[in-house]
Amino acid sequence: MRLRDLEIALQSIERIDEHDVSLEQYPTPATIAASVLYAAQMEHNDIAGKTICDLGCGDGIFAIGAALLGAERAIGIDVQSKALKVSQRNSVALGTDDTTDWVLGDVSSFEVRGPLDTVVTNPPFGVKKRGADLRFLRKAVQIARTTYSMHVAGDKNRAFLRNAIEDLGGKVAQVETFEFPIDRIYDFHKKPRHLIGVDLYRIRNEECE
Repeated sequence: MRLRDLEIALQSIERIDEHDVSLEQYPTPATIAASVLYAAQMEHNDIAGKTICDLGCGDGIFAIGAALLGAERAIGIDVQSKALKVSQRNSVALGTDDTTDWVLGDVSSFEVRGPLDTVVTNPPFGVKKRGADLRFLRKAVQIARTTYSMHVAGDKNRAFLRNAIEDLGGKVAQVETFEFPIDRIYDFHKKPRHLIGVDLYRIRNEECE
């Protein structure tokens, strides 16, 4: 599948229309999700034929995109049942329901048998609830050999996260910075769209068991 085809497919999915600010839900645009997944496959072979997990999957965009790129199995976990209902509808609409599974639960209590190949996640940024993103990172490094995770950009945060990732047993293999658009979805948002700098971390844990 070409990148443009993946973008078009993901742009067709149903998005969640209600967002919980306490969970810092900021939907990943289809263009960004497609670019992240496509690069993960083309540059590192981290998707096709692999077992993929999206922690905090929301509408399922990463899990479904991974399935479209040939993942053997894609798992989405979210704490909201209404989000998983949207994910299920999207997987049926795009024909990935045979290779996607949806799990209701908190990421901290999510357990798997044996290591997964790849986690792709857009966790809470930890702005409203300090350390919220670390809960996702901790679980990702624990269960997967490779993790792709998005975090607020900036030298101070980057240094903090590098140390935190090493403490968790992971190794930062790559960091890519890009602009992430946030639409006006909460009452405190003043602009129709706001751009923030986001770092995408590729993290390896070769000792994951």
